[in-house]
Amino acid sequence: MTFLPAEQKRYTIENKKVNESSGLACSTRDKHLIWTHNDSGHMPIIYAMDHKGNDLGSFHLDAIENYDWEDMDAFRFQGKHYLLIADTGDNFRMRWEYRISVIKEPKLNNKGHSSYSPVWSFSFKYEDGQSYDVESVAVDVPGEKIILLTKRTSHAIVFELPLKPSDTDAIQIAVKTGEFKTISKASALDISADGQFMSVNTYRRVHRFRRKSSNNAWHYVNSLKYKQLFQPEAMCLRKDEKVYYVTSEKKPYLVKLKAQ
Repeated sequence: MTFLPAEQKRYTIENKKVNESSGLACSTRDKHLIWTHNDSGHMPIIYAMDHKGNDLGSFHLDAIENYDWEDMDAFRFQGKHYLLIADTGDNFRMRWEYRISVIKEPKLNNKGHSSYSPVWSFSFKYEDGQSYDVESVAVDVPGEKIILLTKRTSHAIVFELPLKPSDTDAIQIAVKTGEFKTISKASALDISADGQFMSVNTYRRVHRFRRKSSNNAWHYVNSLKYKQLFQPEAMCLRKDEKVYYVTSEKKPYLVKLKAQ
């Protein structure tokens, strides 16, 4: 495997309420707009910041609990901009149901509207009946599906869900579709808008894969190695695919990582 040293810049996150950033989403509207949320035990609030960590506002989400939010994703679907919130954390593997919620991506100039309800949401279980801690969730827009990677397994197991089920009141079933045997402790995931490029974050590096049309499988490209970055829990790839942004649950920093 090829490990490339990553060029990093670090900025302080201005909003002091962002003290356990566990999910990150790079806006599909504005390449300098980034969304984040805190880990379990916090209010159901998402936070907007610019590419240098400056505060751009907070938005309360109605009809959603933050049981254990572990990742989020920004995506454009059928001409509209959305954010996905993944309530999929399960450190002790004791949950039997998990939840996905999708909201319209807030507009920062909409001063009179700071609270948002899901456009759609649903609960799900895993097809093998097991419980999993999942901190890596992303939308494959062309495939109209959600990809999930397990964390507290010997290596990352890949599950899939429909992006927008026909019956959101029914409990959905996450289906196993593969494994990444060279990846352990996956903590964040992002997939490019065209569905051809995947980035998997771990505590040491970002692993990068490209999908080959011949067999629709993910093939390793390279990995970007972090330099003295403490427990990077959240990551997103900017929409122009030139920059990664990374945050930690323990340190109030936004790290800018040049994509090679």
